[in-house]
Amino acid sequence: MPSTSSATVAEEAERKYSATGDRPLPDLTGLPSVDAIDVDRFELSAQYYDTADLCLLRSKITLRRREGGDDAGWHLKLPSGVDTRTELHFPLGDDSAEDVPADLGSLLRGIRRGAPLSLAALLVTRRHRHRLRSSDGGFVAEVVVDDVDAVRSADGSEIRWKEIEVEWNSTLGDKTIGRFLTALEERFAAVGITRSESPSKLHRVLGDLLPARPPIAKGLIPVRDYLSSELHTLGLSDIAVRRDARDAVHSMRKAARRLRSALQTYSDEIVVDPDLVDELRWLGRRLSPSRDLEVQWERLTDRVADIPVESHREATRARIDEYFSARSEAARLEAVDTLDSDRYVGLLTRLDAAITDIAPATEAAGARPKVARKELLRAVAALSKKVSRRVDRVGDAENPAERDALMHRARKGAKRMRYAIEVIAPLHPKRSGRILDRFDDFQDLLGEFQDSVVAREHLLDMLSEQGHTAETSFGLGILFRIETEIGDAQAAHLDSGWRKAYRAARRLWT
Repeated sequence: MPSTSSATVAEEAERKYSATGDRPLPDLTGLPSVDAIDVDRFELSAQYYDTADLCLLRSKITLRRREGGDDAGWHLKLPSGVDTRTELHFPLGDDSAEDVPADLGSLLRGIRRGAPLSLAALLVTRRHRHRLRSSDGGFVAEVVVDDVDAVRSADGSEIRWKEIEVEWNSTLGDKTIGRFLTALEERFAAVGITRSESPSKLHRVLGDLLPARPPIAKGLIPVRDYLSSELHTLGLSDIAVRRDARDAVHSMRKAARRLRSALQTYSDEIVVDPDLVDELRWLGRRLSPSRDLEVQWERLTDRVADIPVESHREATRARIDEYFSARSEAARLEAVDTLDSDRYVGLLTRLDAAITDIAPATEAAGARPKVARKELLRAVAALSKKVSRRVDRVGDAENPAERDALMHRARKGAKRMRYAIEVIAPLHPKRSGRILDRFDDFQDLLGEFQDSVVAREHLLDMLSEQGHTAETSFGLGILFRIETEIGDAQAAHLDSGWRKAYRAARRLWT
């Protein structure tokens, strides 16, 4: 049985093209960077798995068990960018083709909403492969012609088609690959080969079974699109957290925070279940320790270089590593336990329903089911007043502890406002881009301040523990002083930073 630890990970860059009849490929010799072509033929058999309601396909994820060729195994493909996907490859082991390995099922628990995975389609592909190489034998690209026979499990229907795939070596650089693809597609166009409308073979087989999105008020389209996008990010981040990928917890927390912020900010315009907001807050809090420890460990390790006595740096760094290592592993396990909980799966299911059934708040009250752009802008304007009040209160703080708490409230309000602007950015793309740049600057200021506050808390915890040497006490004390100075410097720029962000944002509603 494959396990996640046995997986190999690769970035796959490819495009699919439609071919009709027996039309042959154009001549591939003489393409940019290509000096040799190897040709072979073979057959592939693949079983594709999904839930009954196609949760994986709706998330642009494919899971298959493939036999034949030179990459037999379990393949999990995750979207990662334009023309690119991240592929996790697991060895076949002794598993039956009828069952998805438990480790793979666990990795996809959030995406599948706890539902079982079963055979969705069987594909047999007769592949004619052309491997294009450079003068030194390096891999440039692979052009394959696939004759595909597919049977889908839902109704037993059979589908047959021919397609062309081009996969390239992205490490060659954008310019090199750009020249290659331009030349190749010119030759394709000359013989009537065009880009495929289906993003994957499985989508071609099952795409017509995906439900259409229900019509909604025009003014709510950017809200629904934003919520859908962030829920998709949340799902992909879920998989990354389970794999212990770098920055995965940060990405997941941010998606949860954006979902919560959008639901709160536009609660006067759309029907929102307050309990859903509370559940997103719960998720963020459960993920928070893992992310905060990751950030602080890296921050304080980097800061060690600022200790003026070089001989004290190594001992201080060792103390920091000792402090964070045990805590970080415990926090990561807590995060994964959260993702395995029924409460978390229930939250995802409710988010699905809330986005699918999104409706204007006026509709619930029996009034006209319409949301105008100006109503969305009015919500952002109201939020800006709250942030202004929070910023003003910081200046009234009577001591550093109170100032730190008020700065944190201002930071949370500004972040919520930034996310609210992201929601309506499609309505004012150019103007919103400039505004978000200003908010990025302001958030950087507030984020650096908050990181300095948390760093000081960790340093005090370290200093309070037993077993310190003179070197570590000195080093940790120096780091505490540095973090205090950083916090004071950021707080001094709070008013000016907010004024710049606010002046940019108010152009949306004035």
